[in-house]
Amino acid sequence: MRLVLISLFVALIAVGAFIKFPIGIVPVSMQCAFCILCALMLGAKDATIAVAIYLAMGLVGIPIFTAGGGFSYVLQPTFGYLMGYLFALPVGAIIARGVRNTSRPKLWRLLLGAFAALAIVYTFGVMYMYLMLNFYMGKAMEMSKAWMTGCAVFLPTDCVWCVVASLVAYRVVPLVFRKSEGMHNVRAVICNEEYERIEISQSDTEG
Repeated sequence: MRLVLISLFVALIAVGAFIKFPIGIVPVSMQCAFCILCALMLGAKDATIAVAIYLAMGLVGIPIFTAGGGFSYVLQPTFGYLMGYLFALPVGAIIARGVRNTSRPKLWRLLLGAFAALAIVYTFGVMYMYLMLNFYMGKAMEMSKAWMTGCAVFLPTDCVWCVVASLVAYRVVPLVFRKSEGMHNVRAVICNEEYERIEISQSDTEG
């Protein structure tokens, strides 16, 4: 189940990069929404694995980032947002679900975790964009304009996605854990039956 969910969210994050609306330097996409949902659904460890796999795939050349792929993508002004996911998801997940990854999270914790993750993504994204534009590309931009361009314009939409992701996780996480526990119990029963069958077979052979 873990591998299935990790793979699913790697795919969703990749697809989210292409559901975009180009507005200014930073395009509006569904990627941030899927990343936040990933943190709330998978917890810190698995969410970090999912986003790390996504980043690795993009940096080796697979065109799954918003504007392509390859290691040279680190020179894009928007790479800071991608880098921010790697730090934001585990922090948001720990706030939302705790270190032990509780199967019954509280809604207020999910909301707090989602907004904390969003704040970290924006911080990394805006600061990286500011540094790249001013010191690498030679395009002067004031910090206030950087925050307006890379944060304020998208904040209302992303806040809505934080609420939606929290509500989805609040309803779905207990169901996923229940199904996972059920599959674990079924495997345990099968293993016990197989062990008993082997013991009976050995007893018959000895007899």
